[in-house]
Order: sequence, then structure tokens, then C-alpha cells
Amino acid sequence: MQPSSLTALGGTHALALPSIRPLAIGIGGTALFGFVLRTAVTHEGFSLTHLGWALSLPAVTLLAWALCLPALYILWATRQPGLGASQCVHAALEAVHTLGLSLASTTPLLWFFAATAPESRISSPLAVLFTFLALLASGHAFGQALHRHGASFTGTTRIAFLVLHAVTFAQCAHGAGLSWQ
Repeated sequence: MQPSSLTALGGTHALALPSIRPLAIGIGGTALFGFVLRTAVTHEGFSLTHLGWALSLPAVTLLAWALCLPALYILWATRQPGLGASQCVHAALEAVHTLGLSLASTTPLLWFFAATAPESRISSPLAVLFTFLALLASGHAFGQALHRHGASFTGTTRIAFLVLHAVTFAQCAHGAGLSWQ
């Protein structure tokens, strides 16, 4: 992500702001997948609930990060030298970008099965697989971004956080009425 520079009050320090484009791409890709997920799961044609799922999936994604990132920061990142909250937020934004790209890239295949074989049993497991792999890629991108900032995000800490994030994502999705079955 290319940060923009904004001069702080007083003109002495620059505040690095992340570019909005990767976040918009991540949210857009997740929304596209949410729209197609509704078709794959319910085998229905277009309805307003498709738009609801298209809005809910990105909201669930952002909510899961908003819930998990402070826990990681408080319990782990504060003990990492040179790693601050802004680096953690930048890493989370890269993860959302990767999640959106991953889900958007699998959307045509999911749409194909949902549209050509609406009663097929393959659509729901395929959607679960695509979501799981996208969450895994997102977690990897998060870890790589932290590594670029000099943090050692490996082993038990990484696995525990990725499991926490996946479980939080699943609980938020269930709470929002999203289903992969």
C-alpha cells in the first residue's frame, strides 16, 4: 500500500495515511463474492437479499478485524520493538485487500456452478472452500506485512491469531444471517 503524506498540525511531522484504493478493492471483491454467495447457497434469482449479503460480507470482514486487531495489539504487538498501532492497521488493510482479491477471483467459478447447476451440491462446499482459502491468504498477507515492519509473527502467536480471526469471522457472519449451507 502506498501511503499518502499529510502534514500534521504545526507542520513538523507527517502522518502516513494508507491509500483508500486497496481497501476499496478489498471491500468491493468481498461484496461481489457475497452477492454470488447468496445465489450459490439459496439457488434463487436476483432479489434484494442479494444486495443485503453483498453489503453484509464486507461489514462482517471489517467487524472481525475490528474485534481481533486490538486483542493482538494489546497482547502481542506492544512487546514488539518498533511496531505500533499504525503498522498493525496497515497490515490489516493489506489483509482485507488480499481477502477481497481472493474472493473476487473465485467469484466467476462459484457463479458458474450456481447458474448452470443450481441444484448441484457442489456450490456450498465450493463457497466454504473459497472462503477458507481466502481467509488463509488474508492471514498470510497480514503476517508478511508485519514481517516487513520488523515484527516476528510466527509460530503459536500466528496460528492462535488466525484461528481467533477465523472464528470471529464465522461468528459475525452467522450473527449477520450469512450462511454457506
